[in-house]
Amino acid sequence: MASGVKVDNSVIEKFHEFKIKKNIGYLVCGFSEDISKIVILKEGVNKVPQNAPANEKNKKWAEMLEELPENDVRYAVIDIFYETSEGSRAEIYFIAWAPDTATIKRKMLCASSKDALKNALQGIRNHLQATCKSDLDLAAIISEKTKSK
Repeated sequence: MASGVKVDNSVIEKFHEFKIKKNIGYLVCGFSEDISKIVILKEGVNKVPQNAPANEKNKKWAEMLEELPENDVRYAVIDIFYETSEGSRAEIYFIAWAPDTATIKRKMLCASSKDALKNALQGIRNHLQATCKSDLDLAAIISEKTKSK
């Protein structure tokens, strides 16, 4: 089911910058005032050098979580870094945030617009649907990722 909400071109441009230049730590997206398009609401700056350890690079996770409101829906894109026996790894995660306290109308809008955004942001293989902050426990996400390797 599509909502008819479009993805703003600036979202796609910033996502490519996020993927290629690595100077953006994360993107938080939401709906424009008139609910006609998905726009960037917050762009986190990547302050950590590329050669820093994974736990240092993942500090932006907590910052991104602060941008997810308790009563409204959002989408987020962020790199997660982890260590394996083969060395350091990084993977892009797409998060659909729809807390239980958001209105049913907003949760439906989030669910029906999610695919349009995922399809516009090419190259994301990891998707998370979260309804509370405990769904976004970074240690558990990394543990699940490394367990499957």
